[in-house]
Amino acid sequence: MHKATYMEGSLQLSIRPQGPILIKAGESGGADPTLPDMEFVRSRHHGAPQVYLPGSSLKGVVRAHCERICRTLDGPGRYDQQMARAQKVGDNFVPPLADNPLLKKEEHREYRRGGDDLKFSTGQYFNDLKTTDTQIIYRRSALTAQIFGSTALAGRVRFADAYPVAEVVLEERNGVAIDRVYGSVAVGPFNYETVVAGEFRTSIAFRNLTLAQLGLLGLALRDLAAGRVAIGFGKSRGLGRITLQMHGLELRYPACELRDGTLKLIGKESNINERQLAGVGALCQEQGYLLPAPEKDSVELPKELSYQEDSERGMGVVLKAEDDTQVRAIFAACMPAWRAQVDL
Repeated sequence: MHKATYMEGSLQLSIRPQGPILIKAGESGGADPTLPDMEFVRSRHHGAPQVYLPGSSLKGVVRAHCERICRTLDGPGRYDQQMARAQKVGDNFVPPLADNPLLKKEEHREYRRGGDDLKFSTGQYFNDLKTTDTQIIYRRSALTAQIFGSTALAGRVRFADAYPVAEVVLEERNGVAIDRVYGSVAVGPFNYETVVAGEFRTSIAFRNLTLAQLGLLGLALRDLAAGRVAIGFGKSRGLGRITLQMHGLELRYPACELRDGTLKLIGKESNINERQLAGVGALCQEQGYLLPAPEKDSVELPKELSYQEDSERGMGVVLKAEDDTQVRAIFAACMPAWRAQVDL
């Protein structure tokens, strides 16, 4: 899935704290008594140290929530549907939608229908299988591993660090750890540094996603935007609540052109109506990856959006959503493909 680029995109967004948030630095406090015991992570940006939200932390939160959604909706109906498709390419294996990230090596076993999805890990499975066939690796990886990657498969979504674009307000708080048996102070008091106000800008880049995968990513971002998902340290203590706003989304099809009302893949026989939003399954012809059929990986575009020739790059086609409302409309358009993926 990395040998060619059929579609790629970038999403611009901003994050604002709704109360205190803390993403801890690796080493805090130390011998300096003026520093808090837990410092907010910092990086040098524009010549000065600044607090920021690491892309790895944002990716971890989004991936964990995607896995939570997948485990909630996975079921035997999807397994039967996918097995019928896998057998068409001579395979008898269907992975669950999400891995078990806490699985110990000795507990791992091949996934079978009937609840054993909790005993599957993509990375451990391919460590045992020892294959280099990229089509097998992709189609036998859990859906979330196909999107975010594993030790056997590179991810197709990249999260940039989020740096402040407005004044950041820092606040120092105090806390203690309570002994669960005696109810007394077990550790502390200690102090920690939080961000209570400000705005951080970042971007998410992706390529070669199906509409179902794009829809799942949109569901996770929707819940982040609604404040249902917290980030960083102390989530059970009330820390980590944020809001998220999407400022624009570009979907690019570098190997396509607009011709006679169609989105045509240059040099190949793939033609998509120019009023259809296309995922990678609508363009990629390699059946061994078990991508959705073209008619199932293309849906009606939101009315206010349309494809344009990519004049900035000199070739290809681009679809631009200019604000939060239009971005959400694209994610909403992907929902039928997501529902079909989980057999709803």
